[in-house]
Order: sequence, then structure tokens, then C-alpha cells
Amino acid sequence: MKVLKFGGTSVGSAASISALLSIVKEARENDDIVVVLSAMSGVTNQLLEMAEQAQSGNDYAPQLLTIEEKHFDVIRALLPASAQNPVFTKLKIYFNELEDVLQAVLNLRELTAQTKDLILSYGERCSTFMVSHIARQQQPDVLAVDGAQLIKTDSDFGQAKVNMPLSELLINDFYALNKGKLLFVTGFVSSNDHGRI
Repeated sequence: MKVLKFGGTSVGSAASISALLSIVKEARENDDIVVVLSAMSGVTNQLLEMAEQAQSGNDYAPQLLTIEEKHFDVIRALLPASAQNPVFTKLKIYFNELEDVLQAVLNLRELTAQTKDLILSYGERCSTFMVSHIARQQQPDVLAVDGAQLIKTDSDFGQAKVNMPLSELLINDFYALNKGKLLFVTGFVSSNDHGRI
């Protein structure tokens, strides 16, 4: 198995995602591969800024709309119209969840490390879901994977340390069950024993 990790610039635009998919397709001809993705370029910083704005009692809605449109523009550019609705729907659910968390931060004027980790995770979750659906147009055996199900850590939010033995066991079992599929996995995202991001 070969792991290909793509940073934010590689998933930052329709053109860069198209290039990424070409690399993945070529690499897959010679190896079994797993693709690990970051958030779209600039999104993690915007999520952090929105969290801090909410904590200060300021409006975060314009930035949230900007992030949403950034993802939707890529979908419009790279997916045929007939395949767009399910992706829009799932991403809209993610953005609604994110808005609920930000609203709670705004109401409480409190941003804990655990809440910040949850907010930041939406960047990777949205990009991985989006790119995996785009990839599925060329390679139907693509599977989007939430890394939080496989990478287990302690509960030191913001600086969590990976439980390597448990994570390796979960990863190996999952990989064995999905052998032959093209896995697109969220980078950066993990969870503790209680499933908290």
C-alpha cells in the first residue's frame, strides 16, 4: 500500500483537483494506494478565524458563506449537473452543523480546545467528501473515509497524541475489509475513545 498525501493547495481549486486526480489515476496503475487529503487551501485558517470571531461576539456568517461557495464552485466545475445534488446536500449538512457549533460559541462566548478541534475538522471532512465524489466519476470504487473512525488519540484536545497500537489495528482491519477500493481519507482528523474529534 502506498499513501499519497495532498495538502491544501492540491485541493484548492478545480484545476488543482483535476491535476490531483490525474496523479492518483497514474499511481494506481502500479500500486494499491490510499489518498489522504487536507482542507482546501486557506479553509483551515478561515475556520479558525470564524471560531475566534464567534468567541468575540462578532459575525462569522460572511466567511462561512465564502467557504461554502468555494466548495460549491468546484462541484459545479467538475461534476456533471446530474451528479451534483447529493454532494451539495451532504456538504450543506456539514455547513449547517458547523454553523450550529459556531452559533453555540457565539452564544456562550467560549471556545474550548475540544470545540476548536471540532470546528477545524470540517475543512478536511468537506474536501475529502467532495474530492472523493469527483473521483468517483472516473473510478467507481472510490470510498470516502472519516479518519476519526480509524485514528484514535488521547483526550488532550488541541495536542492529542495518537494511540498507535489501536490506530494501526483499526487501519489494518479497515484496509483489509476494503481491499481493492480507492480510499480517500481525511487528514488531520482523529477522535478519542468517546468518539470526540
